[in-house]
Amino acid sequence: MRPSDRQRWLMLTVLALLLALCLSFGWWQNTHGSLGGKISWEKSLWIFTALTFFYLLPAWLWLDRSVDAATRKFAGIFLVGFILRALVELPLLIFTLAWRCWHGISHDVLMLGVVLVALPKLPSGPGRNFARLLVVVLLCEILNAWMFGFTGSPETGIYFADDSSRFALINQITRWELLACLTGLTLWLRSYFTTSRP
Repeated sequence: MRPSDRQRWLMLTVLALLLALCLSFGWWQNTHGSLGGKISWEKSLWIFTALTFFYLLPAWLWLDRSVDAATRKFAGIFLVGFILRALVELPLLIFTLAWRCWHGISHDVLMLGVVLVALPKLPSGPGRNFARLLVVVLLCEILNAWMFGFTGSPETGIYFADDSSRFALINQITRWELLACLTGLTLWLRSYFTTSRP
């Protein structure tokens, strides 16, 4: 069985809407936003990448009855892990200045462990390929948070890297991360929608 054309267009539509929302958020943050500071276009695209890999695709796989049970279970567990993070992180970011980079790094390392434990148990196919991509994205996210910890200042309400010179290296590295992760996403989607499954 292969995902239908309707599913393909639904996924592409959701991705396009998410991309538009993230770019719109970047525009809003740079023109009207007071919380978090200004944000570079690289980081606006990174938010899209993180939301896609940490929320959208796990939810999609969890709901997709055409994939194997092990993949659906893994996707569900991974999704719950990031939902719990959002429930803790967002109130701390919005209402307090208590969030620190090491909080995010600790969670990313924990979720990386979940992926690495599950990876050998996943059958060949979309689940295993997605888990491999998650390893890359999580490592990039850990690197980003670690670098931001040296130049940003969450304790003063600055949550994003902007276009200033102090974030130049971070933005340059993020461009390479985006190239790798979004290329991986494109290849995964092509395989997911063109490969037949039992």
